[in-house]
Amino acid sequence: MTTALADAPTASIRTLPGAVPTWRYLGLLIGPGVGTFAFNAVTVTMPQVHAAFAASEVQLELVVAGYGIPFAVLLILGGRLGDRFGRHAMFVAGMGLFLVSALGCALSPTIEMLVVSRIVQGIGASLCTPQVLATIQATSTGPARARAIAAFGASGGIGAAAGQVIGGALAGVAVGPVSGWRLVYVVVAAAAVAAIVLARLAPRSRAHEAVAMDLAGTVELGAGILLIASALTFGPALGWTWPAFAALAGGAAMLVVMWAHQNRIERSGRVPLLPPSVLRLRPLRLGLLTAGLFFAGYAAVLYVIPRAVEAGLGYGPLDAGLLLLPFAAVFAVVSLSVTRVQRRLGDRTLVWGVALQLVALLGFGVTTAIAWGDALIWWLQPALVLLGIGQALIFSPLTQIVVREVPVEAAGLSGGMFSTVQQLGLSLGVIAMGTMATASSWTGRTELLAGVVFDGILALVVLALAAVLVGPRSGEAKR
Repeated sequence: MTTALADAPTASIRTLPGAVPTWRYLGLLIGPGVGTFAFNAVTVTMPQVHAAFAASEVQLELVVAGYGIPFAVLLILGGRLGDRFGRHAMFVAGMGLFLVSALGCALSPTIEMLVVSRIVQGIGASLCTPQVLATIQATSTGPARARAIAAFGASGGIGAAAGQVIGGALAGVAVGPVSGWRLVYVVVAAAAVAAIVLARLAPRSRAHEAVAMDLAGTVELGAGILLIASALTFGPALGWTWPAFAALAGGAAMLVVMWAHQNRIERSGRVPLLPPSVLRLRPLRLGLLTAGLFFAGYAAVLYVIPRAVEAGLGYGPLDAGLLLLPFAAVFAVVSLSVTRVQRRLGDRTLVWGVALQLVALLGFGVTTAIAWGDALIWWLQPALVLLGIGQALIFSPLTQIVVREVPVEAAGLSGGMFSTVQQLGLSLGVIAMGTMATASSWTGRTELLAGVVFDGILALVVLALAAVLVGPRSGEAKR
């Protein structure tokens, strides 16, 4: 199998890899940014949605989970569809669904319509998101690929912070009869339009040979992830009673069945949805595990900061978002320049990033313990800036380690796997932190310190895994 590159306006098929400037990917790179924006901004506006529809807690959970669960379930399938039908076409189709669903959310007359629109939005996100990394992997190499992946990381970070700030700003306002929470979806729709228009600049790619769709494997994998994601999402609301554990067990069993089925398909000479030969690559497995733990800690600490300062210090949603704005700005700037660091440190950049993250978390915890008060927003900035630097030095190198282990002809698979692990890690981090806070009744400073400790423990594990991952390559000074 080879990768065909078509419709490249400024370069031939032979010279395109390695020569693609990052701006050519601009439309695609809006994708991860608008995805994280949609999640964070909507989460911030949940109190307004509750007031608008007199929605129950379960209905509010469905507004959030209606996006996150189909997103996680269908990512790998979305990547493989891109391999078969063309990654650009699949990105535009997915972003088109994202656009239509955002307008549906903005115009929803009932909470039920809002939930349905969010489900469609999650499906759209699952179709377009894997195509970003897949296209970068299939159409660039070396420093050009590293720069594009760094921009991919910066996009997600900017979207997450913008979601907090803009969502917080819009939460309490209205434009005429239009409520602020509806305006969030208008912003999402505008970003989706920009992504579709600018995506035409990106080089085209797809697997040269037709990729057979493994329908049975798709159903098995989807059912397994659906059951696990549903259990993790609704387990806290159910008090972790037997249905949640039954869903976890059923999901795990389905994934075991799927693995056996994928092995049989591959031994027969056909191409499965999730090739076991690829997943047996040790660096890939370690990389995915490292990514899952990193994103769980990342999500937990970003989830707990606004909650803690709002409950303990009386900050509003906008103030809580502004607290994280310098963190996001530093994350974006360092992400875009991380390739310069990698030229000197190679894969060891990952280890240095985790080490800086641990130092930042230590400083964050000490500052929270001794400077809790109205001025905390200023005292925390040095630790948050250092945290942004450290996490930027983690994201891009870790992403590169994962995607380079997957053959280029299956680039959609790498995008789907990485995005699936990222989404599940983010969800698990928020759920774990929320469950701990609820069970212990922690609020304010105690909750914030607990989040920092939780992230620190995960960061220690990530540091150990990172040392193993980069060990064979630690002598490389340049990429």
